[in-house]
Amino acid sequence: MSFLSWCKTAQPTAVVEECGVEPHNAILEDPAVRQVKREQNPPNWPASVHVVEPDGKFVGDKQAFFDRIFSDEGKYTVHPWGVEFPNTDRYGGYFNETGRDFCTKRTAVLLKPGAHRAKFNVGFYNSLVGLGRDPGAVELDAFEVLNGVGADGVEHGLDPGGLNNFWRSVENVTTALGRNIYYFVSQASPLRKVHIRGQLRLTGPVGGGIYDWGYASGGFTADSRIDGGVEFGGQQQFCTRNSEIGDGAAYKHGAWSNVLIGSKGAYKSEPGQLAKETIVESTERIAEKPYIIYEECENRYYLMIPRPEVAKRGVSWEKYTSSDIERVDFEDVYVAEEGVSTAATINAKLAEGKHVLLTPGIYKITEPIVIRRSNAVILGLGMATVEQADDAPYMDSLIFVQDGLEGVRIAGLMVQGGQAGSHALIKWGTRKNGSIQNTGFLYDIFCRIGGDRDASKPEVRTNTMVLINSSNVVGDNLWLWRADHEMPRNDGVKDSRNKVFNALEVNGDNVIMYGLFAEHTLHDLTVWNGENGKTFFYQCELPYDVTQQNFGDHGYCGYVIGDHVKTHTLMGAGVYSFFRDYDVQAQCGFRAPEGESGINLQHIFTVFLNGKGSINHVLTIGAIGAPQPHRAARTI
Repeated sequence: MSFLSWCKTAQPTAVVEECGVEPHNAILEDPAVRQVKREQNPPNWPASVHVVEPDGKFVGDKQAFFDRIFSDEGKYTVHPWGVEFPNTDRYGGYFNETGRDFCTKRTAVLLKPGAHRAKFNVGFYNSLVGLGRDPGAVELDAFEVLNGVGADGVEHGLDPGGLNNFWRSVENVTTALGRNIYYFVSQASPLRKVHIRGQLRLTGPVGGGIYDWGYASGGFTADSRIDGGVEFGGQQQFCTRNSEIGDGAAYKHGAWSNVLIGSKGAYKSEPGQLAKETIVESTERIAEKPYIIYEECENRYYLMIPRPEVAKRGVSWEKYTSSDIERVDFEDVYVAEEGVSTAATINAKLAEGKHVLLTPGIYKITEPIVIRRSNAVILGLGMATVEQADDAPYMDSLIFVQDGLEGVRIAGLMVQGGQAGSHALIKWGTRKNGSIQNTGFLYDIFCRIGGDRDASKPEVRTNTMVLINSSNVVGDNLWLWRADHEMPRNDGVKDSRNKVFNALEVNGDNVIMYGLFAEHTLHDLTVWNGENGKTFFYQCELPYDVTQQNFGDHGYCGYVIGDHVKTHTLMGAGVYSFFRDYDVQAQCGFRAPEGESGINLQHIFTVFLNGKGSINHVLTIGAIGAPQPHRAARTI
């Protein structure tokens, strides 16, 4: 009998005890058991969460309400182009969110089931979430992200475009019939479980850029249906997992790399374009991200935990039955709050058998969050951020999953290092173990070192952002970012400040990554030592501020498969260089073992973005030394 079910059966005895009669069951004397209490349902949501009633029940002007959330009472503005360019397809416009990219405010907007006839502009650290069982339960006119402005607050054209549109998300909504959606984003801005009943446009024209689109460096979509197809436009790269498009629609354009995993619909290549599509017919192993629903008839919230699927194609939310998903009453979910919930509190709630929901905010911790039981879920809302406090000691990790656990899910979190440093930000296990039948999952994990403090402040640091020692772990959209610019004016980070050596290190076997983004760490960015690892979509920028002596001469590169590894798959992977400050000759973008037939590399490439120096070769086979040709490699 599980701990939770034991507590439920023990409740009558506990009632007798409250009446002054000692319990007869000696097991109930355990204080740890007697202290378990149910959480409140509905929860007492903090001010960072807006729960929005559908039309007919909402009081006031919903569009004005949405606009106030985006503008933060007038600090930020939207400038659409529709009026300036009538009767043309120059859709979009720009957001002026100057100074918001490193702000401390986090927000989640939860839409109750029903119709919401308004448009939501999704700003930095905003998450828009439908509370229905599937996307069709919540219908919204539109959501939108437009091009950004420069650090001076001026819209300059193709640059930045959507290059700096990070840290926002949309989940579990349907948009109005025939309405095209403009979502001009880069990393850490996922779309999940959305039904767009028009076209999804991922960049917007600004009078320059590839195909006259603004720059963008996205991005990730999963478990979604887009009736009118997807226009990637000037997106450098994009990862689409388990999505579908309508009959006669297409995925089209894009700059360099489009990876479609388990998705339905055709990619349309245009004559002369650089973009290369990578098609993966099915998703080998996935469980969709946990989500929240609201049941109006009960006035209760539930945490929904989808079960793992294999060889998945297209969306699955239409086909879910009760056997495909676990439904957990919020009585068994601890709703954490910034400034109230410490790591010790969260650990205690996990130990009680509860799942944990981190509401929007920055959780400054002085000890690690430790998961000690199988099937535990930690779910963040509104870019909830776990950060090592400035007064915290050195930590082995900020979040740790103990050995021997199965079915753990960690989702929707930003994780940031601190001054004392850590061995890792997230550490999964200490040795190879874990079940392939009940895999552990990481979803929408965005690690950040630096950026939110200027050069006058002490550095922050970690050795490795994500360290996976256990086997049978799946990552689904990770952006592991050592900041290249920092507040208050987005000046470039210089001279290897805010040290982090590796973005991802994998030592476990049978680990899979869908949508892996790794940028600017100071040594090899991704190091893969486990067997039978698989990465479907990889985007990597080498650090801007290194030297030949501390980077190039050591042979550091973007993706390293350990010399002893026999089997590995890497599909749709690019390593880019912008050696901004010094002339650096990096030997290669990728390194793989020599003479191993189980190493499968498809559509790997390098790109010179700007600056000085170069990546001299796409691939080195064997130890650091002379590169050898490989038919799967290409350079743009």
